[in-house]
Amino acid sequence: MSFNLNIDLRQLNTFLTVADTGSFSRASEKLFVAQPALSRQIRMLEEALNVEVFVRHGRGVVLTAAGELLYERARTLLQSLERTQADVTAVAGEVTGQVIFGLLPTVTHSFSASIIENYRKRFPQVQLAVKSAMSGTMQRMVMQHRLNLAISYTNSNHKNLRFRPLIEEPLYLISPNNTRVSKLSEITLDEVLELPLVMPEEKHGLRVTIEKVAAERKKIPKLAMEVSAWPMLTDMVRRGLGYSVLSPAAVHDMVQRDEVVAIPITSPELTRTLAIVTPTDLPSSVATIKLSEMIMQQVAEQVEAGTWKGKLLFNPKEISQSARQDGAIEELTN
Repeated sequence: MSFNLNIDLRQLNTFLTVADTGSFSRASEKLFVAQPALSRQIRMLEEALNVEVFVRHGRGVVLTAAGELLYERARTLLQSLERTQADVTAVAGEVTGQVIFGLLPTVTHSFSASIIENYRKRFPQVQLAVKSAMSGTMQRMVMQHRLNLAISYTNSNHKNLRFRPLIEEPLYLISPNNTRVSKLSEITLDEVLELPLVMPEEKHGLRVTIEKVAAERKKIPKLAMEVSAWPMLTDMVRRGLGYSVLSPAAVHDMVQRDEVVAIPITSPELTRTLAIVTPTDLPSSVATIKLSEMIMQQVAEQVEAGTWKGKLLFNPKEISQSARQDGAIEELTN
């Protein structure tokens, strides 16, 4: 099979850099290439395609319609080539490449820190980047290929997202110490809705869940405070400024230090489902698959140890013996 290509990878990389920076001068600095040489690469690209890919203006450049199409295709192509290079290298036993990993701020710190630490030890040649955002934001980033993998709620049916369920975890009332409520062994949902709640902003998945179940009971949650920064939310509860509703795993360390109390909610029990999210239109690299495997094993271990309360949504018996020995599990089929 022969290919008649009039453009090369260097031209595509130059094009993407100019598009991302919005300026020939900034792209020149980023690529350490003289601006005349960089401009020549773009001109050769435009001549090969017989279209203009940029519109020049006083402040820099913007993409033309043809340039926007080329941008999406070129970015996907170079990402695919990067994964191919890393996967071929992995055949020889060395996992390389880059993984951009998205984490919810409400996922327990001890869990995320352990995953990152263990992954870096096992795969030191992989460039691991970690980003934190709310569930909806991370799902959009996965669809845009700005994240290779994320741990998120399964609250989307988008065709470009693949969800691998991890755990269905209960939501607890998180209470300050030394209150009347903190002495309870359990609390009903109706009782929770009568308490002053410290909640995240409206578009946050947990806030949506609470408001939905409250509406079903023809009630409105009593909002004591709205906090957008996750560490501040739990700190407000610790200081006695209100209550919140979270996964007990999210405050496991605080409970161990007697800073807050986690109380099961009954009648009904509230749950949320966490899943590994990847794009359907882009195959996962070996480095991404290895991270996914490590996440699944860590979840299974924490549930087994009682550190993470919830119901596993995959069968831990499918973890192979060899994977247990080296700290990873074989990829499970969807």
